[in-house]
Amino acid sequence: MNLKALAAISLAIVIKACSPGDQYNYEIKGELDNAGGERIYLFEMTSLDLKEIDSAKIDTDKSFRFTGKIEEPRFMALQDKPGNNVTLLVQPGEELFLTGDINDLRTTYTVEGSPGSKRIRKLNREMDKTLDQLDSLGNVYRDKLDEPSTDIEALRADIREKHQAITEKQRRFTIDFIEENPGCLASLMALYKQIDHSTFVLGQPDDLKYYKLVDSVMHEKYPELDYVVTLRENVEEIKANLELRRERETRLEAGVKAPEIALPNPEGDTVTLSSFRGDYVLLNFWASWDEKSREKNAKLVEIYNKYNPHGLEVYQVSLDRNRESWVKGISEDNTGVWTHVSDLRFWGSSVVPVYELNELPVNFLLDKEGRIIAGNFPASDVDRIMESLIN
Repeated sequence: MNLKALAAISLAIVIKACSPGDQYNYEIKGELDNAGGERIYLFEMTSLDLKEIDSAKIDTDKSFRFTGKIEEPRFMALQDKPGNNVTLLVQPGEELFLTGDINDLRTTYTVEGSPGSKRIRKLNREMDKTLDQLDSLGNVYRDKLDEPSTDIEALRADIREKHQAITEKQRRFTIDFIEENPGCLASLMALYKQIDHSTFVLGQPDDLKYYKLVDSVMHEKYPELDYVVTLRENVEEIKANLELRRERETRLEAGVKAPEIALPNPEGDTVTLSSFRGDYVLLNFWASWDEKSREKNAKLVEIYNKYNPHGLEVYQVSLDRNRESWVKGISEDNTGVWTHVSDLRFWGSSVVPVYELNELPVNFLLDKEGRIIAGNFPASDVDRIMESLIN
């Protein structure tokens, strides 16, 4: 073999050894305004946390570039500082190109070359818009509270209605997104979107079917992918929690005997709920520190005075923390005419899990045998219910 042929073969080997396909199989690059000289970081998003995998200094021409090798799709995050980030869904072989302003990367970026990343951008933009609307609604509520002429109850009703409309719109968008993209990993993100730290967009019992939909498609497509394995575990956990919730709810259905309560009154004597057999009982959960409870106590006094001659008693359970505040609240609200009990354990009270309490005040109306007539209803409804019972 002559030297010329040998050189050609050697060059081909070198070119093949250095080809991008062997060194990496994804590329993330872009141009960011106002970013010359700044450092940008690339994270991999696991099921548990963020793991930094690379960083780069943005050139004076605003450009940056990351490359790497992955064997399966990965969620990644690009950011210059916490809170100013971009979420990406990177597939093996993809070449992504981003543009945006480094000063507000989250809301200004665009991405090309990655269909999954574009879907995530659409998903996050809608969620950000919803959260902005809810923040504005909260500001309106706070501003109106400072106005002396404000009807507090009407304001709260209006805010609740608008809040529900905004969150329902986001829920409908999320459902449509999942139904249109059940085979895209971006739908995993859609499942876990939250209105706040404790409220999922898809948090209703019927929403389990959307978790199941994504789980079934993803498990078929990526059975070993950690995100998908975690989703399957979460689906099983949600199913178990729903079954437990249904079981608990049957304990509080109309026609079922109300769970027993045996707690001390302000004098320290234990008074049981069952000791009121033979009377209608308005069971009310409240606390002296809860503004809404205190407002509703005036209505309870009115109801008690009207229906006590017809056999209605009030058994009021407080979630207070100390006796002094509890007793003071009773005195100030003129509710000492009926029975008060409390274990003074705040939200750790023994009644909280039994009666599924997550807000105050909460009412249950019991018949003369201690069975639940109605539960978790406004005190104003007692008039209607008691009138029908008396008549």
